[in-house]
Amino acid sequence: MHPLVIRPLAPEDADAAHALVHDCFRGTPYLSRMHEVLNSALRFGDPEYLCMVGELENASALDGLAIFGSVVGAQRAAKVHVVAALDARVQLALLEAVRESCERSGERLVICELPRDTPFDTASVALAATGFHEEGRVEDFVRDGVALRLMVWRAVSVGVGPC
Repeated sequence: MHPLVIRPLAPEDADAAHALVHDCFRGTPYLSRMHEVLNSALRFGDPEYLCMVGELENASALDGLAIFGSVVGAQRAAKVHVVAALDARVQLALLEAVRESCERSGERLVICELPRDTPFDTASVALAATGFHEEGRVEDFVRDGVALRLMVWRAVSVGVGPC
């Protein structure tokens, strides 16, 4: 794989980002929600919907995107809303970048709720590889036979000893 360039989403990426989301979720019941979340990120004003995109060097299209941001009402918590890429290595690189960004900004945890369903298999593996752990599951939540998984990354706490 050529080097992956990860950068913030730009307004001129809108068509390519929608095409990528369509390619990743076409034919699934998740497609419209993924476009909706992307549209929130494309408004560029809500810290709950930030987006990083990944493109292979010299690529003519986006190879991946990750939408994440602050959890409103929670202290130092972030949420991954979407990770979309056809290449598992791109998903992994984007999730590493999200985790590093959240770590630098002082987040204590990052959550990702995702269905235990085929379109999310690669993302589940990439989340686990970047330090996320399943901390909860609700069976039959998405629909009969499809659980909702709660994957969480927690910052390593440096404890302060007694004074």
